[in-house]
Amino acid sequence: MRENILLVEDKLAMRNMLTTALEEEGWRVTATSSGQSAIKLLSECTFDLVVSDVCLPGGCSGLDVLARVRECRRGTPVVLMTAFATVDMAVRAMKDGAKDFITKPFDLDEFLALVRRCAVAQECSLVGGSRALREAVERARKGAGTDLNVLVLGESGTGKELLSRMIHEDSRFREGPFVPVNCAAIPRELVESELFGAEKGAFTGADRSRPGRFELAEGGTIFLDEVADLDPSLQGKLLRVLQEKEYSRVGGTELRHAGARVIAASNRDLEAEIATGTFRKDLYFRLGEFPVLLPPLREHREDIPLLTAHFLTQAGYADIEISPEAMERLRAYSWPGNVRELRSIVLRAAALSAGRRIEAGQLEIGVEGPAADEGLLAESARVARGREAERIREALERTDGNRKEAAQLLRVSYRTLLSRMKELGIR
Repeated sequence: MRENILLVEDKLAMRNMLTTALEEEGWRVTATSSGQSAIKLLSECTFDLVVSDVCLPGGCSGLDVLARVRECRRGTPVVLMTAFATVDMAVRAMKDGAKDFITKPFDLDEFLALVRRCAVAQECSLVGGSRALREAVERARKGAGTDLNVLVLGESGTGKELLSRMIHEDSRFREGPFVPVNCAAIPRELVESELFGAEKGAFTGADRSRPGRFELAEGGTIFLDEVADLDPSLQGKLLRVLQEKEYSRVGGTELRHAGARVIAASNRDLEAEIATGTFRKDLYFRLGEFPVLLPPLREHREDIPLLTAHFLTQAGYADIEISPEAMERLRAYSWPGNVRELRSIVLRAAALSAGRRIEAGQLEIGVEGPAADEGLLAESARVARGREAERIREALERTDGNRKEAAQLLRVSYRTLLSRMKELGIR
């Protein structure tokens, strides 16, 4: 069950397009055209995410909507949409508590990825009482009390961004923004301007000056996810920022103070990256002034019942039971995708259960023995992909190749089905 999203956009065509795209992804959307109506809705309803244009008619802007959220719905993330002309407003909004912003015109896939990222941050939390997880959290809290750069290490899906947000909230920087940057998702030629900003005319298409993520994170925390994906030349520039606490925009000469706390994360073995020459040793030591390692789920399987109950309750499936056989199967699996994979499989099983009880046969995971270990990860992933491809082909056969009907049958969006078909090589 997806979240309720409040969409505030005065342009009818844009509002309709975004509403359709979000609903195709499974979100429940309430769309309105003015800040006044948005504020009224916020007083009457609960939303999990607010997406608003900055410039709205009637004297009530997206910043007023943000202020209302902070007043009556504190904790609800707000994403702002802005044109270049109002980018200064967006900078101010980030400092006032907006989760993120996106500049118009934008790519629809970029917009949907941003929405998913903000929603996932709200959906999940580091749940569990195992010794392994508790030790990692306690260490992170100690790091939060310092001004040291924190490096969060762990496999994909273990909750590195969630732990980083917790560090931010427990630190003296908590009154400032938390600004995430996925270093792997930004085109290589744009990473520098994304991090440090760019002056007008710095490159083709830069028709206005724009701030970078370091500037937006001023007084708060900048989270550099997948930092190992940074190009070596950018690694050197980042090192200088960490050492000198200053930077300049692309195409500019003015030195700006870097006043944000830096938390970085990686799912790679950075020491191995250093040995192969793809990651700088001096940057590793600078980023890793206070390292924290999140354990993979297979090393704290005793948390699986708690995590499962948490995900079901959060998604509105609190009344669904899990059979002992299903729970045993969950505990026996090796979880190559960690907590993120657990959530997906459990919620998919809940949907298949028709609101009653999750049985072992409804868990679409690879078949493994009770002593599954790291050596079976590749096999598990291959089994899961094979089962997914089989289900897609079955759905296409049942619908005579009608992809939209197949998507409905599989309970995924049309866009998601096309993406999975392309990845799995299904024509």
